[in-house]
Amino acid sequence: MKISLVTPCFQASRYIAETIESVLNQDRADIEYWIMDGGSTDGTQEIIRRYESDPRLHWISEKDRGQSDALNKGLQRCTGDIFNWINADDAFTPGALRAVASAFASSQADIVSGQTLEFSESNPAETTLCQLPLRPSAEETVCRGIYCQPSTFWRLDILRKFGGVDPALHYVMDWHMWTRYLTQFGQEKVLKKPEAWARFRKHDTSKSMTSEQGFHAEALAVFRKLINDLGAGDLVPFHEAELGGIPAELVLPDFQFGPHFQRNRFLGFYCERVAGRLYRKQLYADAGSWLALAKKLDPRLSWSRMKMGWRLRGKNRTP
Repeated sequence: MKISLVTPCFQASRYIAETIESVLNQDRADIEYWIMDGGSTDGTQEIIRRYESDPRLHWISEKDRGQSDALNKGLQRCTGDIFNWINADDAFTPGALRAVASAFASSQADIVSGQTLEFSESNPAETTLCQLPLRPSAEETVCRGIYCQPSTFWRLDILRKFGGVDPALHYVMDWHMWTRYLTQFGQEKVLKKPEAWARFRKHDTSKSMTSEQGFHAEALAVFRKLINDLGAGDLVPFHEAELGGIPAELVLPDFQFGPHFQRNRFLGFYCERVAGRLYRKQLYADAGSWLALAKKLDPRLSWSRMKMGWRLRGKNRTP
């Protein structure tokens, strides 16, 4: 199976050699690697040229409208069976792509995800493992609000059904793509593997470290769009502004809902999510109201609801 990879980059001379070598040094020949440079002037292009002799590497340098635009330009050029992107400050682990191809070949999965080793540049020895969170249902997984991009690979034809990532998004384009998949197809064809396939570098100039507000605002916009498309904008009042964020003003595509996706089950999980955040902010009365709304929308009994209920009952007792 042919693996297509894209690296979007701009002014990436600090780390891109490591990223490129982590791809080209894989023990697998059937790789197609596109680097989409946004017109760097810091030496990035000179570094890329060092690897031009490898026929698997292709690159273009031209102005773009940001990371999502660059990703879609690369995606349009890909011809493989499997797709992922690797940012210009991250890297794959040795043998990762062989394991990815084997996992797809031996399963009917649409998406295969390993683990990502996260480390801080200031202290490389201190690492944590991140993996795609799969909860018992797609509705609950969406509410988890997390996506582990570097080690998550897609069948290319599935991703093309969505038209790639949404160019309006600059921070949560990967999680939005993941959410669109879950609402339409569920998670039965998502396969998790225990191996670490990628290394994610935290450093002072990365978007994940410098643009927390941007990530939060776009995530809120996605949640708001999802709730509105479920016809619940009035039933579940949008409450996130009170939690410290304002949704980005974006025009996003309509969500498509498969027959598996249960509206009230998702809304119940979403209300639990808000209740938990309010509880952590010590807004106990508001948390209780949202927990009551969760039970009204989806009257199931779960350990998380029981635990939250007991915690709130303790907070509301008079000494």
